[in-house]
Amino acid sequence: MKYSILDIPQGFTGGLNQSFSESAEGLGFLAGEVCIQGQVNGNFRLWRDRRIVTIQGGMTADVSLQCCRCLAVVVMSLQPILTLRCFPEEAQPDTVSETGEVTPEDDTYMYEGIFLDIRPIIREQVILSVPAYVYCREDCSGLCDVCGQDLNGAKCGCVLDQPSSHFLALQRLKQTLG
Repeated sequence: MKYSILDIPQGFTGGLNQSFSESAEGLGFLAGEVCIQGQVNGNFRLWRDRRIVTIQGGMTADVSLQCCRCLAVVVMSLQPILTLRCFPEEAQPDTVSETGEVTPEDDTYMYEGIFLDIRPIIREQVILSVPAYVYCREDCSGLCDVCGQDLNGAKCGCVLDQPSSHFLALQRLKQTLG
């Protein structure tokens, strides 16, 4: 998925439509990173304005994540949509503004030489689309603070020793001072 900049057509109407299906290894994911289930699939359109390439499209990737409350495995489908402008590395800020406005919705990427490899771009977009917090279900009860029992399946019967109070430290200080 490496393109010569000169082979990418000028203008949106002459753009190049591409489909892809790539493995996690092919995109450069390492063990311990985002766990991709199967292939990352997508469609995008490439076009250029002189040496500035625009990529627009979407992709799907099924990922395996952990619930942040109970640590259960959650398989989730990510569907990032991207509009990305790729500038030559030697582009100056004033030459970038001459080619048209870059809106906040547009991401930018710098490429080096006359080739544009989109695998790192796809990898980055998948990583950015992973949510910060994932829940196995909306009302997940999490794990017991004392014994570690998954409270979604069964209650453990543990009693917390500490009262839940914002003033617990002050209570202890008061007991110490008498």
